[in-house]
Amino acid sequence: MTKSDSKARTRGMRRLAGIALSLMLGAGALTACGSGGETIAADAKTGNRKIRIAAPFISTMNSAVLYAQGNGIFAKHNIETEFVEVHGAAGLQATLGGSTDMAITSSVNPVAALEQGQEFPIIAQIGNGFPESVLITAAAWKESGLKDDSPLKDKMKFLAGKAWGVSSPQGSSSYMARYMFQLAGLSGDDFKMNSMGSASGTLAGLKSEKVVAGSMGSPYPQVAEAEGYAKLFINVSGGEVPELTNTLTSVVAVTPDFYKNNKELVADFRKALGEAQKLVYEKSAEVDEWIYKNHFDGSPKEAVLAGVKDQRDGAAIAKQPEVSAESAERLVAFMKATGQPVPDDWRKIFVDLAG
Repeated sequence: MTKSDSKARTRGMRRLAGIALSLMLGAGALTACGSGGETIAADAKTGNRKIRIAAPFISTMNSAVLYAQGNGIFAKHNIETEFVEVHGAAGLQATLGGSTDMAITSSVNPVAALEQGQEFPIIAQIGNGFPESVLITAAAWKESGLKDDSPLKDKMKFLAGKAWGVSSPQGSSSYMARYMFQLAGLSGDDFKMNSMGSASGTLAGLKSEKVVAGSMGSPYPQVAEAEGYAKLFINVSGGEVPELTNTLTSVVAVTPDFYKNNKELVADFRKALGEAQKLVYEKSAEVDEWIYKNHFDGSPKEAVLAGVKDQRDGAAIAKQPEVSAESAERLVAFMKATGQPVPDDWRKIFVDLAG
């Protein structure tokens, strides 16, 4: 590939990212009701402050926040939570418009929004490694002739030009795929993305063989493998790709007004989340059992447990709400490597780094 080809591809990716963010933020501005930044008062009877959190599909990556909600940890800090399912960058749109108070979103989205002139303070981390792993159809696995420990270069070469399902074109798995092609010495143009709308859509595409590959968070790859129609191909969340570890991937973001008007609530949210994150690692068997029974009952249990174990082994699930400078810098390096614009003042949106 020539240097001019590389520059042209980078410019094209930046244009696409800019267009996507402009559309997203424009839609958010149209729906904004002025309620996204109000002070949340405690309920007179319960003393709880109710917050609505935009979140993607249920994943073991979100074990801590789910466990905190279901086991009274948020309630102990006088917080009542309601999750609203929102995919991709739309979580920021919902928060900007006032439909939700916080958004669990891919970390690239608030940084990209800052480039477009819209700030979303990042108040906590959920993922510190890529939650998605790559799976392929059972037929493609047989065709590949590869092994679990085959080099990344060989695996990515096999996937070049093949239909690859993702939940959202703005999601972290889309950029992750492009980055892995780059790590393998291939072109980002080899990534043939198919937006399937959700993890279930990607799984349906794999079952029907409309797509050859898909990337999504655990435990879905492990469950698909257990059910026999797909194979876990690249265990990213388990640490198979070192360049993608210790990288900030999933965060909790709010609007500037919400952060300014709810400092005590944000502090209490971080305390509660931190308690749950600690339990995910120190009482893993107890937490995993609860997550399985309450969110994945009916799926192959061993597959679900294997999925969350992979994420812990790769340290993909954040261990504390505070964002480290190193993980944020690795995020920025990842974004720049995949042609995503990063403003020089990116640190300003991280409450743990801004000072």
